Amino acid sequence: MESTTHPQRWLSEALGTGFLVFIGAGSIPATQVLAKAGQVPFSMADLGMISFAFMFVIVGMVYAIGHISGCHINPAVTIALASTGKFPWREVPGYVIAQVVGATLGAFAIVGTLGRAAADLGLGMTTYAPTTSWGRATFAELIGTALLAFVVFGVIDGRAVPGWAGLAIGAIVFAIIIVVGPATGAALNPARYLGPMFVSQGLGEPVLWGQLPAYLVGEVAGALTGAFAYLAIARTRKATVSSPASRVSKEVSAA
Repeated sequence: MESTTHPQRWLSEALGTGFLVFIGAGSIPATQVLAKAGQVPFSMADLGMISFAFMFVIVGMVYAIGHISGCHINPAVTIALASTGKFPWREVPGYVIAQVVGATLGAFAIVGTLGRAAADLGLGMTTYAPTTSWGRATFAELIGTALLAFVVFGVIDGRAVPGWAGLAIGAIVFAIIIVVGPATGAALNPARYLGPMFVSQGLGEPVLWGQLPAYLVGEVAGALTGAFAYLAIARTRKATVSSPASRVSKEVSAA
């Protein structure tokens, strides 16, 4: 049986996560640049377009690299898959490192495309307002990532309708961002969260590292919650079907 090598899978995850940050997170400063030029306030329509950017890049990546690395492109999803026995723990470090490196390169690509103005506008970093408590921010990321993981585990179930994984995962990300976005920016992904922060820090922009625990705790706990919730409701029992011959044998033994 043919299989891909570790370097192929790592490169696949790095590229996939890089494209996710470049298109998804990059759509935020791109929108802000246009809004600033026209002096137009940020609206729900803008949030919708950003959500579409995340949705479509995820759809594209699932179909492009899903058969190479599984297209995790999210450390929280990788950890959830390993925790449920669907992915070997020995491969987790390589995947997570590749995802964070890819996200960082994706953030650099935003600067290379939109210029330093993108860094001044935050590079698509996700933050929560000072008026939002740590607990509420953590819960927002937790429930959002739980929904994402729930759908991921649903589409990889062998009983799922084949061919719809990319659209299903992209669609749930779109939906989650619409609600969770106003609360925390809806990172839902430690690599997507860290990549723009590393690049912003390197360029001397302000970075709110104090908010890091809410995102990491919420996202990893959320992915585990969604994964185990799906497995709990999807568990099946083997039906015992007795043949006529076995029923006759039991009747004879009883007699």
